[in-house]
Formats: sequence, C-alpha cells, structure tokens
Amino acid sequence: MIDTQEIDAQWVATAARLQDLTIPPAYLPEVIANLQRTAQIAATVCAVDLDPVQDESAPIWIP
Repeated sequence: MIDTQEIDAQWVATAARLQDLTIPPAYLPEVIANLQRTAQIAATVCAVDLDPVQDESAPIWIP
C-alpha cells in the first residue's frame, strides 16, 4: 500500500507521464489532494479482514 505522503507533485507527474496524460499546473494541487484521499480510502478498505467462507462474493447477474 502506498503512503499518502509519497503522493506529491513528482509522483503525480511520473504517473501522468506513464499514462500519457497532461495535467495543467493549476489543477495539480487538487489532483494531489484527490489521489491522497483515494489512497486513504483504499487503505481503510484493504484493512478489513475478510473471511473466505463468511464473506463470499455475490453471484453475478447476467440477463
């Protein structure tokens, strides 16, 4: 899991370059804040231990 403090302007610039994205400098602070918040939410979700029997996946509905 990534530490939210690692998500900075350089991290975002590298990730954007790898995906061939251009992020205008004016949007950079908001992009960093959103990615940091997303990482916090992901860490919370990933911290929940699931029991493979009790917490089985829901069936897939196919029309």
